[in-house]
Amino acid sequence: MEMTVYDMESRLLYTFRTIATLGSFSKAAEVLDYAQSTVSEQMKTLEQDLNVKLFDREGRHTTLTPAGVLLLEYAQKMLDLEEEIRSELKRSDEVYGSLSVRIPETISTYFLPDIVKEFHGRFPRVSLYFNACTYHGLTEELRSGITNLAFLITDDFVKSGMDSCRLREIPLVMVTYPGNPVALNRNVHLSDITEGPLYMTISDCSYFRIIESYFMEERIDLPNIHRINSIAAIKRNIIAGTGIALLPRITVEDEISSGRLAVISLQRGPLSAHVFMIWLKNKWHPPILKEFMRITKKVLSPGPLTSD
Repeated sequence: MEMTVYDMESRLLYTFRTIATLGSFSKAAEVLDYAQSTVSEQMKTLEQDLNVKLFDREGRHTTLTPAGVLLLEYAQKMLDLEEEIRSELKRSDEVYGSLSVRIPETISTYFLPDIVKEFHGRFPRVSLYFNACTYHGLTEELRSGITNLAFLITDDFVKSGMDSCRLREIPLVMVTYPGNPVALNRNVHLSDITEGPLYMTISDCSYFRIIESYFMEERIDLPNIHRINSIAAIKRNIIAGTGIALLPRITVEDEISSGRLAVISLQRGPLSAHVFMIWLKNKWHPPILKEFMRITKKVLSPGPLTSD
C-alpha cells in the first residue's frame, strides 16, 4: 500500500530534512538525539513507502537524488505549514522551532552575540543552526528550505527569486607582515603585489571577489592563493612572515595597532563591502524568522565598528 500525504508523518519529513541539511545520517542522529539505526530505519521506511531512492551515500557523505531534491522542497512546505499552524494556535505559549542560517565568520564573531542574546531572551526554546556562508548553491538551499536565511559580505547582491537587504558597510584592508617591503610603499599598485601567497578566507565569503575583479580589470595575474577556513589562522600565518590578505578591518584592528600586521596602502584607495541579508522571495516566513531578521537589522544598523 502506497503512502499518501495524510499518512506521511511529519517526524519522518523532519528527519529527512535534517539529513539533507547536514549531509550525514550520523550527524542528523546526533542533532535529533536518535540512535543512528533509528534514523536509518525511518529513511528506509520513507523510501519504501514512496517507492523512490532519496539518498546517494558515498563513504560518510550523503547527497540527495533528484527525487530527494523534489521531496525536500515539498517537505519544507509541509513543515512550514505545520509550524505556522502551531504558532497561530499557541500564541500565548512558549514558541518552539528551529532556524538554519548561513553567516560569514566576521558577522558571527563581532555581531552575532548581541543578536543571539536578544533573540534567545524572547525565544529560549528555539534552536539555531549557524553554518559558514556560501555563494554558490545559495539559491537552491533557500528554495529547498535547508537554509532559512543567509548573509554575505560583498559589493552587491542581485539574484532572481531572492530578496535582500543591505545592512551596513564593512571597511576592508589589505594586510601583510611588517617586514614585507611592499608595506613600506605608501602608493601600492596591484602589480607591486607579486609576493604570495594571497590568503583567502573560505568562511567569510565573498568580498574576495572584489580584489579578484580588480586584478582582472588591470589584467594582472593573481599571486598564488591559499584558502583557509579561519580568519584567525590567516592572521597567524601572515604574522609568522608569509603572504598578504584582504580582510574586514574590524578583524585585524588589534594586530594593526600592536604592530603585528602592517597595512598595504593601495593606490586605488580604501576598500569596502556591505553586509547583505538574503532570503527567498514570496515565501511565508514563520514569526521566529521575522523576529530574527528584525533583531539582526537593529544590531547591524550603521554605526561605529569595534573589535571589543
